[in-house]
Amino acid sequence: MRVVAWILTLLLLLFGLGLAALTLGAFAALSAGAPLWLRSVGSLESAMSAGLGWADVPGFTRALVLAVLTSAVVGLGAYIKPR
Repeated sequence: MRVVAWILTLLLLLFGLGLAALTLGAFAALSAGAPLWLRSVGSLESAMSAGLGWADVPGFTRALVLAVLTSAVVGLGAYIKPR
């Protein structure tokens, strides 16, 4: 059971890391002064959001939802970590 908890913890933390990158990209896409590579991640997030049907949601709202989701996923990963 302990091995399964470690595997789930690692998967949740990796998923959280990916969500964190998309969150940074979503916030960077709101600013014209952001670095190009970060705005490129933002355009990837925008394309993924359009694929999920969130194209009509404003960018700032999507970024906030992603930030909360990232916090929840990483927090869950830290919570289930075996002690």
